[in-house]
Amino acid sequence: MIEGDQETANDADRIRSAGAKSIQINTGKGCHLDAAMVHEALHHLEPKDGSAVLIENVGNLVCPAEFDLGEAHKVVVISVTEGADKPLKYPDMFQAADLMLINKIDLLPYVNFAIDKCEEYARRVNPKIRCLRVSAMKGDGMDKWMKWLETELTLATL
Repeated sequence: MIEGDQETANDADRIRSAGAKSIQINTGKGCHLDAAMVHEALHHLEPKDGSAVLIENVGNLVCPAEFDLGEAHKVVVISVTEGADKPLKYPDMFQAADLMLINKIDLLPYVNFAIDKCEEYARRVNPKIRCLRVSAMKGDGMDKWMKWLETELTLATL
């Protein structure tokens, strides 16, 4: 895992504590990772052939859509606490993404989030985008997310 944030290594530390290899990239005032940063991180990570490397770009819905990091797929993660209109407000990220994960679905009873509308808006921007509903906290939908990752890794190694 390559973890991008402006400051701290909090997420990379969490990932390592779960048993995965992780490299932290801090961008300071920068709003995104670039290919050179990822290239350098890959040298330190030393992934084995046939493994998957996940890159979490700096957490915004604008800059990461504009820069090619050499990734096979872009996955956009939004939360039900953010508002269903994100695909319309930040269309470049959703146009660039192959998959949209809608996270924190366990909070749906407590927030005003039109999940069907969100998926409709994402498909309006990108008719080919796939949508998965997940709860990282409770584990809902994570089996489908893992299946997507496994399928794409298998296709990439053919």
